[in-house]
Amino acid sequence: MSVLDAPRRTTPARLMAAVRSAGLHWAVRAGLNEAGLLTTVVTRTGQGGAVTFRVPDPAPRGRHLVSMWIDRSPGTPRTPALLLLHTTPDVVRASAVLASGGRYHVRLSPPIEEFRIRFGAVPLPEEDPLTAVEIHSRLRGVRLIELWRPPRRPDRVR
Repeated sequence: MSVLDAPRRTTPARLMAAVRSAGLHWAVRAGLNEAGLLTTVVTRTGQGGAVTFRVPDPAPRGRHLVSMWIDRSPGTPRTPALLLLHTTPDVVRASAVLASGGRYHVRLSPPIEEFRIRFGAVPLPEEDPLTAVEIHSRLRGVRLIELWRPPRRPDRVR
């Protein structure tokens, strides 16, 4: 039997997080695919039906403590977005930091041993954009991860 013939370890997708806001419901499921790679799928359900997204390469890599993905649902104003976090097991708390200075606590799952990560999700208000994520790690302390924003254009002088 060659390496290519060896059976791969797969796991059925399990529910890792579920949140609701403004008439929308998000369910986050994760499992190992046929290649043995972590696959995360997000399903958003609302009045218009259900939409499913496959989250690309969800696990934090190298020295990174977190990877994030945002579902920005197009539609009417005030439709919330969803922030999905994958963190290393040593991250014990996370918060979404908004432009107004407000914070939304991101509830994290217990560490999932087979994936070596935690999952967390939180809906965000459309009118107050996400500017950063603050995480608390048992091993590396508090970190603020700012999202890149294009530089502001200076006011034009007439």
